Amino acid sequence: MTQRNSILVPSFLGHPAKILPPLFLISTCIKILLIPTYRSTDFDVHRNWLAITRNTPISEWYWNDVNGTTVHTLDYPPAFAFFERFLSNNFITDLILPQGDRCLDLLGDLDNTPSQSCIVFQRSTVIFSDIILWIGAYFACRSLHPRRPLQFVVTSFLLIVFNPALLWLDHIHFQYNGMILGVLLASLGCLMMGNNVAIVPENGNHTVKQPMAYDIYHLAGAALFALLLNLKHLYLPLAPLYFCYLLERYCLTIGAPAGGKQKQFLPGKFLLLALVSGTILVLPWMPFVMCEDPKSQIKQILKRLFPFSRGLVHDYWAGNIWALYTFANKVLIFAVGHLGPKLRPMLSEEVLDGIHLPEPSPFICAVLLFLSIIPGFQMASSRLTNKKLIEAVVYVSLCSFMLAYHVHEKAILTTMIPLTLLVEPNPRGEYYNLLFWNITLWGLLGLFPLLYRTRELSIKLSSFLCYLGLTSCLLRTPPRWMMDMQYSTYGLVAFVIAFLEIIPIQGKWEFFPLMTTSIACASGLVGCWTFSFWLLIRDEKKPSMES
Repeated sequence: MTQRNSILVPSFLGHPAKILPPLFLISTCIKILLIPTYRSTDFDVHRNWLAITRNTPISEWYWNDVNGTTVHTLDYPPAFAFFERFLSNNFITDLILPQGDRCLDLLGDLDNTPSQSCIVFQRSTVIFSDIILWIGAYFACRSLHPRRPLQFVVTSFLLIVFNPALLWLDHIHFQYNGMILGVLLASLGCLMMGNNVAIVPENGNHTVKQPMAYDIYHLAGAALFALLLNLKHLYLPLAPLYFCYLLERYCLTIGAPAGGKQKQFLPGKFLLLALVSGTILVLPWMPFVMCEDPKSQIKQILKRLFPFSRGLVHDYWAGNIWALYTFANKVLIFAVGHLGPKLRPMLSEEVLDGIHLPEPSPFICAVLLFLSIIPGFQMASSRLTNKKLIEAVVYVSLCSFMLAYHVHEKAILTTMIPLTLLVEPNPRGEYYNLLFWNITLWGLLGLFPLLYRTRELSIKLSSFLCYLGLTSCLLRTPPRWMMDMQYSTYGLVAFVIAFLEIIPIQGKWEFFPLMTTSIACASGLVGCWTFSFWLLIRDEKKPSMES
């Protein structure tokens, strides 16, 4: 790295051993202060999952609905179910919750008001689980920049762990996104570290040496991803990417002696990879397979994991392609409704009532998604670099957000967090920084409606603006050549926030601010999707644009 680039690294980022412990303490204190804040029905969902895994046998976990009195049924993969069981069945939990507390009882939705002890207990589990996020984030950042100053590591690390979306979703709304993303980052870190330990001969004519550490890191990365799939099935679109990447990077030789074949398949490594990842993938399902009726158990779990009856879009539309599609459908129906009297002489009543855009089925969405992610795993397996791997993860996860069936707005985190690894506090990272800046703007804005009460507005706005300030301080974001174009973006974001949070709209048009937010975010994120595709397919040998 040139001296010029090193000067651009913010000087206040000292050695991680000195700055990270106090930052972790400050972060934890902020999360503790947020314990009394708003909590969504997801709090009741996880409380019910704790109760189910504590009070019922395994064979009933995915069937129990408290005699039809709750809709908060278990719908995460088995590994997360066992995580809930661990939280509800240990001596620390028994010490924290006072005797007679109903926190871990099976309760119906009309009789589940939590006690203060229950609130503190559940909030604490999320706070402690964030340790996995901090460990995974630091390991992934260090793996991507193994030979660069630690300031580069800390830049991406800070932007990951202080992302306000994690604060809003996990510590106010209530979920465990940070822990699950920590597993993803640890998995990517293992793959990148495995590449870092490969020994490349200086003459370039011989097979790249793969020491034992190379095998261990790649197997660990595959195992962690298998665990990730068992924690949250949202990451299934990344599975083909992982398969293609590991097949090319781990199961084939890289280079060969002069005159020999370029690549050779290594069946022993393939079998070892299949054994490790397959074991981790199947193991959490074994207790259900061993139940009295294993076929019914598996069918019920899959039914819970993929509730296609919920429809194409969530109640509040995520800012993706289907939000634009749904909006176009509503415009079409509105236009037909107002033009109906004029069209009725020419068209029958049945034809007029049937004019609308057809809703894509889950199968159609799956086909579109698979076709869109093909460039991702093709690039990741042909250009075997750490940066290209992360670019592929960003692109594939963004494809999933854009095209998958019934996507939630929080799924943008699967794109935003890995992308943070690529940002750099120098001109070389200008394209990554620009993409990160825009995804951050529109992705965070799309989460605003989740905290809809007026009293949370100050928390949202202050953390949102502070994070944008931190991003601008750490990065050259946005680049100078984009400043004029960005002013219109800032204006639109400010308008949407004002329209959503400040202007009161009741009655017939009460949904309109939410729809405006979805459409604005979808328009911005579609541009980011296109940009991420260009970053993926560009020739990485060409230097990034310097100012």
